[in-house]
Amino acid sequence: MMKRLVLVILLAALAWSGYWLWGKQSLLAGYQRWFAERRAEGWQAGYAEMVVRGFPNRHDTTWTDLEIADPESGLGWQAPFFQLFLLSYNRHHAIAAWPREQMIVTPDGPLRVTSEQMQASLVTEGDDHALTRGNLVADVLNVTGPEGATTALAQLRLAGTRVDAASYDLAMTAEGLALPRGLVSATGGALPQTFSQARIAAQLGFDAPWTLAAAEARPQPTRIAVSEAALEWGPMALRLTGDLEIDGEGRASGEVHVQARNWQEMLTVARASGQVAEVLADGIEAALTLMAGLSGGQGSLDLALRLDAGAIWLGPIPIGEAPRIRLR
Repeated sequence: MMKRLVLVILLAALAWSGYWLWGKQSLLAGYQRWFAERRAEGWQAGYAEMVVRGFPNRHDTTWTDLEIADPESGLGWQAPFFQLFLLSYNRHHAIAAWPREQMIVTPDGPLRVTSEQMQASLVTEGDDHALTRGNLVADVLNVTGPEGATTALAQLRLAGTRVDAASYDLAMTAEGLALPRGLVSATGGALPQTFSQARIAAQLGFDAPWTLAAAEARPQPTRIAVSEAALEWGPMALRLTGDLEIDGEGRASGEVHVQARNWQEMLTVARASGQVAEVLADGIEAALTLMAGLSGGQGSLDLALRLDAGAIWLGPIPIGEAPRIRLR
């Protein structure tokens, strides 16, 4: 009896080992195929080494010296390593881990990203691995731009859940959000170093579901419904709600409700950033002063803006060009 039990255990162990090895080889082949397909499309996609470990219950893949760049969008990513953890018996739940330092390449220049921890969890379903829910957590996150200015976050939380075939609930909170020191100093030092709160709750609709192949397909937004977007920084506060439909060219139509407290100080920050020309800032200030008077107070704004025909409207008056909303 004991010999039979030992034999059964040995056979089961051998069978599971074979299953794990088969899973490892299929993963390696799939990853290698993905990189080869990207290179065939003109991407820069490579790594120094790819290793799968985790026997007996997981397939943990580690890439070293990873570099990916899409020439069409001008976006890229470089990292000394990246890890993806999968259960051997469930390929629909993945956990990803990023290094403490990485580089994001953009058309406007590289962004250096550092963090104490950055991890994400992703749950999918079906043969195409359609996203059902996911979340990302980053602690002590710092993003330094091409000019050396650093935006810092004590903690970032991002969560998404599918509500139907191609619509997703999105929630984001940021704690300890601090703008570059030079920008804060340029405002006279009257503002605190960090935002007291920053959060977004919205539902996003796309023209196709997000799947593991979405890096190439890039589903485009068709609807953005913001139930709350809020920023508070010292005496300043900004809140947005709105519901926008987006056509195939990225043009939005719908209404956005804007509430702002101490908007003059927001404009002061915008001027100090150097991203708004002085002439344009003067025009914005004159327009906002008029709008504030119409909404009942010089220090606050409470406006309903309409987006239509590629323009932003305040009542019957066009006040600017609406941005195109497209994912590159």
